[in-house]
Amino acid sequence: MEKYLQPLKQKLMEGTYQPQPVKRVAIPKPDGSKRYLGIPCVLDRVVQQAILQVIELIIDPYFSENSFGFRKGKNAHQAIKLAERYYQEGYRVVVDCDLKSYFDTIHHQRVRAYLEEFISDKIVLKLIWKFLRSGILDKDIYIETTEGAPQGGPLSPILANVYLNNLDRELEKRGHRFIRYADDFVIYVKSKRAGERVMDSVASYIEKDLGLVINQKKSTVCGATSATFLGFNIHNLMGKSVADQVSRQNNDLKIN
Repeated sequence: MEKYLQPLKQKLMEGTYQPQPVKRVAIPKPDGSKRYLGIPCVLDRVVQQAILQVIELIIDPYFSENSFGFRKGKNAHQAIKLAERYYQEGYRVVVDCDLKSYFDTIHHQRVRAYLEEFISDKIVLKLIWKFLRSGILDKDIYIETTEGAPQGGPLSPILANVYLNNLDRELEKRGHRFIRYADDFVIYVKSKRAGERVMDSVASYIEKDLGLVINQKKSTVCGATSATFLGFNIHNLMGKSVADQVSRQNNDLKIN
C-alpha cells in the first residue's frame, strides 16, 4: 500500500495529480426516465474523500440551520419537523421552486469563487477544479465537462451545498421561512398571493444571480395540505400538523 500512497502524496503536494474522467452510469427512475451518476475511479474517490474530510470541517459551520441535506447531524426527519412547525405557526402555503438538472448545471467559475470564500489553500482549490473539469466517460466516449458536479463522487454533495448556500443567505436576508435539502427547497408563506410574489422574486434571483434554471412545469405555489416534500405529506389532523410518509414513487401525490 505504501508504494502507491507515496507517489500519490508526492503528486498531490506538487499539484501534478490528474483525476480520471468519471464513468457515467444510468439509474432508472419510477417514471421511466433515467438519473445519471458520475462514478470516479477508486483512487480518485480516495482523494475526493480526503479533501472532503478537510474542507467539510471548515465550510459546514457557515451553512444555514435550514439546510438539511448531506450534512452530519442533519436529516430529512428534522426538515419535516421544521415544516410542521411552520404549518403550526400559520404558514400554510408552500412555494416550491424546482431546479432543473441542478447537479448537471452547477456553474464551475461561480462554485470556485464561492469556495474561495472559505478555502485559501491554492493546492486544494486547484485539485477541486481538476475534478470538476475531469470529464465523463459514457460508453468509452469522452465528454468534456464545462459545467456540473455529477452525482456519485464524495465531493459532489458539499459542492452543491456551497453553491446553494448563497440562496440560503438570500432567503434568510429576506426573512423567509424555508427548508432546503440539497436541491429540494420549499418556502412557507401565509397566503397564495404572497406565495406568487415570492415565487417570482426568488425565481428571478436564482436565474439571474446563481445562473441556474427553474423548471416552470414543476414549480408551483399550493396549500401545504396538497404538497409533498422529501416524500412526506404535511396535513392537518385534529388541529395538529402531522407528517405522513408518502412513497416517492407515487407521482400523483407529488408537486408537479
